[in-house]
Amino acid sequence: MKNLFLTILILTAFCLSSFATWSIIVVDPKTKEIGIAGASCTVSVYGIGRIVPGKGAIVVQAMSNAFARLQGFRMIMDGDTPGVILEKLRQPQYNPEEQQYAIVCMNDIDHPATYTGTKTTSHAGTITGNGISVQGNTLTNDDELQAIFDAVVKAQKDSLPIQDILMIALEAGAKTGGDKRCGERKASSAFLTVSKPDDVEKHWLNLVIYGNDDHTHAVEALRRKFDDWKVQQK
Repeated sequence: MKNLFLTILILTAFCLSSFATWSIIVVDPKTKEIGIAGASCTVSVYGIGRIVPGKGAIVVQAMSNAFARLQGFRMIMDGDTPGVILEKLRQPQYNPEEQQYAIVCMNDIDHPATYTGTKTTSHAGTITGNGISVQGNTLTNDDELQAIFDAVVKAQKDSLPIQDILMIALEAGAKTGGDKRCGERKASSAFLTVSKPDDVEKHWLNLVIYGNDDHTHAVEALRRKFDDWKVQQK
């Protein structure tokens, strides 16, 4: 019970209200690792998702309703499947037409659940696979989501670690256009988070780039931070 409380307390920090553009959830059924990454032309995209270590993850973006995100987090903890969670979050009190939802759970890994509200900004949509969900809104073109998804699938086939898969996926989104508001920068904020199944006090990996200026290329900055982290692991 104590570990459960600590998990809730610490992962609650991963819930700041934020708009978002493109994001990825990846669940590894072998290692039970769960990762989320995202990028946007905002001051902070960090906070669009929550991970329940060993169980699943949820992203709520576009208008990023914090109450919907918290409800999804609780339901993942309770063992509900993605479909059941999505049904709950499409109730009117969560303003679902202004949201973009993505839910991936270990207990039904073959069936991620997603929804793109009718009031989200185009280009918008989702693509899912076994333990994968890619979602985006305010994109520059319709090809971005497929490019991101294809990058994830290829990286998985190459047996790359989940953190590398997420980084490559973010870069695929930037390469194919990124956030249409950001021009050549593609994104001004980005993050990459991975949790192992026994994480309690902190995420195993948690890298964040905030958009505190008008020139940072967030995905490129995140890649540099990611590469520095990898060197420190050796």
